[in-house]
Amino acid sequence: MFHFTEIFGIVKKGLCVLLLLIIAWQQWVTFSAHENQFLSPVQFVKQNYGIDPITQYGLRFTEIKKLFKTPTRINYVGDNISDFSLIEGHFALTQYYLAPNLLFRNNTSCDTVLYNLFSTIHFDAVNNVYIHNGWHVVKDFNNGLIVLAK
Repeated sequence: MFHFTEIFGIVKKGLCVLLLLIIAWQQWVTFSAHENQFLSPVQFVKQNYGIDPITQYGLRFTEIKKLFKTPTRINYVGDNISDFSLIEGHFALTQYYLAPNLLFRNNTSCDTVLYNLFSTIHFDAVNNVYIHNGWHVVKDFNNGLIVLAK
């Protein structure tokens, strides 16, 4: 004579086997319906690299990297905007894209100054502190990046 716990155990095992068979059947049906995508997934991967704002921001630095052949200490001057997170974000991205160069803020011991004017693109040379103190423009990349040197 079977006890209730034995019957429940047999039913439970049977239901588990049935559930596994249903899952296997569902997987087979899905695979069969989309077999061409599983066999050649490269054709179905959509690649949209380079359209995000961070990558677009970094593309501005391709030419300036050629200017610094060896690691250089650079004084960084950014846009005069009120959004603190945007200022810090631009500084961090500039550090990333110009690595292994060292970026500083308000460091007078650096022989190079980088203006990163993402919003205004050009700086006011007439009222510029560096220009009045003997610095000269090494290169204006016409994308908001301007390099000054002594």
